[in-house]
Amino acid sequence: MNGSVDYVAMGCRIRTLRQARNVTQAQLAELLNISTAFMGHIERGTRVPSVDTLVRIAAELHVTLDQIVLGIEP
Repeated sequence: MNGSVDYVAMGCRIRTLRQARNVTQAQLAELLNISTAFMGHIERGTRVPSVDTLVRIAAELHVTLDQIVLGIEP
């Protein structure tokens, strides 16, 4: 591993986890206090969320940062 993050793959993982919990993009965005548009960008990998936002996403989806960022299961 070269230390870089695949933001497209990370966004896909976030989308999959969100959908598995029957949460809409709008609902998650509201919980995170970000716009639905920005949430969409995160899921498409076209914008890079802050570490704080990633921590909050993980908390809301009840997963670890490793699961979101690297795709590593606990």
